[in-house]
Amino acid sequence: MHCMLVVVFENETDATAGKTELLNLDHEGIISVCGYAVIVKNPDDAVAVTQLDSYGTLSPFARTFLESLSDQADVALEAGSQASDGTAHLSLAKTRKSFIDDVREVLLPHRVAIVAEVEEEWPPVVDSRLEPIGGIVFRWTMSEVQHPAEM
Repeated sequence: MHCMLVVVFENETDATAGKTELLNLDHEGIISVCGYAVIVKNPDDAVAVTQLDSYGTLSPFARTFLESLSDQADVALEAGSQASDGTAHLSLAKTRKSFIDDVREVLLPHRVAIVAEVEEEWPPVVDSRLEPIGGIVFRWTMSEVQHPAEM
């Protein structure tokens, strides 16, 4: 299942451990990480990207999602990665607003999160590896993005 994971941590140290664990899961062949970013919520409610993956660029949908996490989102992506297409905006508009609201509720100032696009077969494996580190896992399947359930 192709999905977007958002894993929120209390601090950068825990987020670094979480990123390492996520990449270990990829190296073990349990999941496939398509792309990720590490973000921090600043005191002024802006979201800043502190790290980008070395796997490639985030999809337009993921970039649009990052921008939606705050009104003044400071998504410092490479110039070529900043453009997002209308399809991404339309998909985001059609998805359940509750997902973004749930993430915003937990992603308080000074907290750090990993936003990753992954392929996974069995979600409890990821959860069981990231929750003991302090991660709060949110999962949004791409099928929900393409065909959101009615509210």
